[in-house]
This record gives sequence, structure tokens and C-alpha cells, in this order.
Amino acid sequence: MPSIAKIWRRMLCVAPLPLLLAACAPTARQQADYNSVQRSGVSPAIYDKMVHGDPLSVSDIVSISQARVNDGVIIRYIRDHGAAYYLAPPDIEYLQKSGVSQSVIDYMAQTAPPYPPGGPYPVPAVGVGVIFGPGWHHWH
Repeated sequence: MPSIAKIWRRMLCVAPLPLLLAACAPTARQQADYNSVQRSGVSPAIYDKMVHGDPLSVSDIVSISQARVNDGVIIRYIRDHGAAYYLAPPDIEYLQKSGVSQSVIDYMAQTAPPYPPGGPYPVPAVGVGVIFGPGWHHWH
């Protein structure tokens, strides 16, 4: 007969499993969004990216917009997956000419952190020191 300690250890190992599996499953809203994307005729490659939570490229956004996927679905996907887009003026022009709605473009533009990839540029080091002796100098 197993000891009480062994039974508790088994329960502690098995009990969190359903919670972990549930955290991986899409929400009802996400599943509805994925279904609408699939019905729109988007390429299987883009649909697979979305189902697996991969970031969408600017070209992917154009493709799903041209497939008439609802703007809310696109914006929710970008928001829910924490995608960040660094849109240069040619990217914005490409999105506009390709028929992506201004609301999607605006949302994409606001996802960019305040610094470009790689972070802010380092501040140059400034020499600070004191030299003692004849004719000593002090600088900051």
C-alpha cells in the first residue's frame, strides 16, 4: 500500500496538468477568429502561423486583409500575440496601396517600442577623474 506522502506527490504532479493544457488552448474568441480566417481562404501557411501564435509579416497582414478578414480579427491577433512592427514610410505606403485599412496600419504603427531593434544607442562614456601632483587637475 502506497504511503500518504507518495499519494500526495502523485496528486501534486498530476493536478496541475489540466491547468497547463488549458492555458495552451485558444480562447473561444480566438477559435472563432481562426475559423473566420480559415473560411476567408487565407493560405494554409498563414493560417498555420496564426494557429501556432507565430508573428505575421507585413506581407501576411496584406494577404489576410486582401482575403477580407475583419479588421478586428487582425488587430486582436497582433495584440494577443504581442507583435511589434517597425513601419518605415515605404511599409506604410505598401500597406495603404495594398488595401489594408487605416485602423490596422495605425494599430501596427503603435506597436513599435520607442527604440529600434537592438535598443537605444549607448551613451558615450565620459571621462571622470582626479589627478594629484604638481599642477593637479580635476575634471568631470
